[in-house]
Amino acid sequence: MHIRKFLLIVSVSFLTGIFGSHHSFIMAQKPPISDSDKIVKDPDVIPMYTGGTGEMHRFIANSLIYPSDAVERNAQGLVVYTFVVEKDGTLTNFNMIHPADTLLNEEALRILQQMPPWRPARFRGEIVRSESYVPMYFKLNKNARAVTRTTRTSSSATARAYAKTDKEIIENNDIYTIVDRMPEYSNGVTTLGQFISHNIRYPQEARQEGIEGRILCSFIVTAEGLITNIEVVDGLHPQLDDEAVRVLGLMPRWIPGENGGEKVNVKCLLPIDFTIDEEPIPPLTSNKG
Repeated sequence: MHIRKFLLIVSVSFLTGIFGSHHSFIMAQKPPISDSDKIVKDPDVIPMYTGGTGEMHRFIANSLIYPSDAVERNAQGLVVYTFVVEKDGTLTNFNMIHPADTLLNEEALRILQQMPPWRPARFRGEIVRSESYVPMYFKLNKNARAVTRTTRTSSSATARAYAKTDKEIIENNDIYTIVDRMPEYSNGVTTLGQFISHNIRYPQEARQEGIEGRILCSFIVTAEGLITNIEVVDGLHPQLDDEAVRVLGLMPRWIPGENGGEKVNVKCLLPIDFTIDEEPIPPLTSNKG
């Protein structure tokens, strides 16, 4: 059985060096531990799996046991858990934000609970508690029957056009989830953040209502570097979800992922943060009398 798993985390808020090996030079001397138990949302140094992304990929791949009943039922899908990385690096407060099959949910949680301690986050020179998340995409083979997913179908015809949905890619090609070299935005992760920030247009209704937060999207980077099959995995508001899809649909070609020296199709996840920089616009009201 050929089973492929997925993990790619790129945060628009912290685009440079997420899980990058070049963090190894940071803080040769162990920083002090904060006295506060507050969960820091935007730490100066994000928490990461010890050893980086590659080591975490290997840990997940070596730990995963695809439930036999799930195999028989061709159960597949994306499972995403958030959790708190404590000051000692242990993982707690697991919260599933995107479920798949029950057995796959349980297997993803089992793997996370078995992970060794992470390198904790740092904020203002101190070790702090911070939240992170790990997506795992369970997939059997390309001939397996698709399962119902909870991804949100765009309500906007324009956004559906930007989603660039191509069922043929999924049905007739292998979609990898862990590869030797993951896809990269052609101009680097820092420029990706700038591209998204420049192109986002905050929907007026959501802005008036003061709705802000993070939207988790998925998409496929084809072997040619094209972006296709953009979906909202965990959304906030129909207009914000549609805007996230629209912006991702504007992205130029990426550098495709490679496996065994060959360019391949890879499914990726990307969170997009919507933040209102000013007071919400007051809703329009009618004056009577």
